Amino acid sequence: MTEHATGDDTGRRIKAVEKTCTILETLRERDGAGVSELADAVGLSKATVHSHLATLVDNEFVVKRGDTYEISLRFVDIGEYAKNGVDIYEIAAEETETLAAETGEVAQFMVEEHGRGVYLHKASGEKAIQTASYTGDRKDLHCTALGKAILSQLSADRVDEIVDRHGMPARTENTITDRDELFAELEAIRERGVAFDDEEILRGLRCIAAPIEHPKSDLPGAISVSGPTNRFKGDRFHEELPETVRGAANVIEVNATQV
Repeated sequence: MTEHATGDDTGRRIKAVEKTCTILETLRERDGAGVSELADAVGLSKATVHSHLATLVDNEFVVKRGDTYEISLRFVDIGEYAKNGVDIYEIAAEETETLAAETGEVAQFMVEEHGRGVYLHKASGEKAIQTASYTGDRKDLHCTALGKAILSQLSADRVDEIVDRHGMPARTENTITDRDELFAELEAIRERGVAFDDEEILRGLRCIAAPIEHPKSDLPGAISVSGPTNRFKGDRFHEELPETVRGAANVIEVNATQV
């Protein structure tokens, strides 16, 4: 199983940097905000928030439009740099596009970072439905097929660390919220080579994901296909699509060994 660094550091924290991070995250969540609104949201004085925002504007991480501050496009550059730093990204992205075209559904590629799943590529086939996920979106791992496929690659200690940190909140009545049940599911995923999401994050949506085993990478990943329950049922859900997704993961694994 993959041992992945937790990113924990017991050294000293810089409170000013933590405040800046909180301000940036709050701006993202609110799709922009004014100084007063932001100060109330983060629990800081307006003067403090204004100083942080002015510094962020000067360094081009935030833009000001009228009285509203917003995340700047500089993060697009940073995000693309980080995404392309994943050694199998190009291989996985190409196969995700192929999977979407072959199935006609939504196909996605995810890796784990800081105990959450990060979508790195998304492709839509001709019958694909609209889903809320997007490149860069982060999700808890316990409630998606992609996330559970990733967790199946990690040691029990690492899974415990992730659950301790992020919990197992229920997204629907089908979400696994019991730790023992999660570990049993992860063992089943290892045996069958595929993970299922049966309306566990969103009612009416099902997903099948396969883990991507890449010994040269320290980022455990997975590839998936998603669709509505009326198309993801019977043999297609339990046999046909799982075989297709496993095949896509295998293609990525084989091609990755040539890099």
